Amino acid sequence: MRNIIKVLILYYLSIKSTHGYEIQKFIQTNHMDKWTKIQSGSIYYALNKLEKDGLIVLKEEIGSGSKARKIYKITDKGRDELKELVKNEITNELYPSGSDKFIIYPLLNTLDKQSMISLIHSHIDGLRDKITYLKKWQKIKVNKQSLAVEKISFEIMISNLEYQIKWHEAFIDEIDECIVTSNEISSLISNFDFSNAEEMEASTNDSIESLKQEILKNPENASEKLEELIKKLSK
Repeated sequence: MRNIIKVLILYYLSIKSTHGYEIQKFIQTNHMDKWTKIQSGSIYYALNKLEKDGLIVLKEEIGSGSKARKIYKITDKGRDELKELVKNEITNELYPSGSDKFIIYPLLNTLDKQSMISLIHSHIDGLRDKITYLKKWQKIKVNKQSLAVEKISFEIMISNLEYQIKWHEAFIDEIDECIVTSNEISSLISNFDFSNAEEMEASTNDSIESLKQEILKNPENASEKLEELIKKLSK
């Protein structure tokens, strides 16, 4: 089981008790499944594993047959594990594309601000040490007779580490804004059932189309209806 799946499930359940389908729809609605290649089946496998490990427990089962849904809640052990997992994600290296760490923002309110800053500073120091090591070997290995592929290999590795440092420095500079975003996402999860996301989207689209038609039919009320339309589009 990949850590990113484990941490997303525990994070979601730390906000509210729910079933696997809602967590799956949250991931799909935010396109995390495309970014992290999370398959729907892996959510249910992870839930079973987390339950066996005592990180979550079955709270209740709603419905019956094929429509039955198991509602899980996080345990104290699960909350402690969540904090450790987020710490690990913060100190993981970034990859040029498809890095799980790029979607760390929703999880930031799991840890306190100073702990995160300390972890990130320590991680930056480690990245700088790697750059120093690579540049040392670059001087030894690369010369006028070296193949272009060898020269470029060192340039790629050093450049990637330098960009990682920039990303983490920006992370620290904007950590307050990131935490605000994290709190907003937590609030959204708490107040919205993502298992109804498709129905809500269809309903909103129908409502928007209806407002458009009203504006066309009754231009004298266009100002009022346009304001209503803008509000719906901005949600």
